[in-house]
Amino acid sequence: MHTHHNKIVAQIIFVIVIVSGIFIFDRFYGTESSVLKDVSKNEATLFIDFDNMQRIFKGEVSGEMTVLDALNASVIAGKMKLYYVVDGNNNTTVTEINDHVAEEGREFRFYINNKIINTKDLNKTSVSPGDEITIRLE
Repeated sequence: MHTHHNKIVAQIIFVIVIVSGIFIFDRFYGTESSVLKDVSKNEATLFIDFDNMQRIFKGEVSGEMTVLDALNASVIAGKMKLYYVVDGNNNTTVTEINDHVAEEGREFRFYINNKIINTKDLNKTSVSPGDEITIRLE
C-alpha cells in the first residue's frame, strides 16, 4: 500500500510540472507524412504505434525536455492513461499506456529518430527540436 501511494505522488508531481506550462502537445490526425510537413523548427513529434492504436502528437520543445516529459504531455493532450514508476535510482519503468500493458514477452520500446533508447533512461534522455519519438509495444 505504501509503495502504491508513492507512485501516485510521483505521478501527480510530474503532472503538476507539465500542467504548469512547460510545453503543450497538440493532437493531430492524419498520415505521418502530412503531420511531419507541419512540424515547425522548434517542435518534436511523438508517435504511439501499437497494434490497434496509432496516435500522433506534436509540440514545442523547451528547456531541458526529456522523452518522459513529452510522453506525459501527449498523454494529457490525448486524455490517455499512463502508468510508470521512477525508482530510487532515477530509472523509469513504463507499465501501461491507455489499456496497453507491458507483460511477459512484450514491453514498451522507445525510439528517437529510429534509434532505440533504454526505457529506464526516459527521464534522462533529452528531446531536441525536430526529433521524432516513436513508442511501440514489442
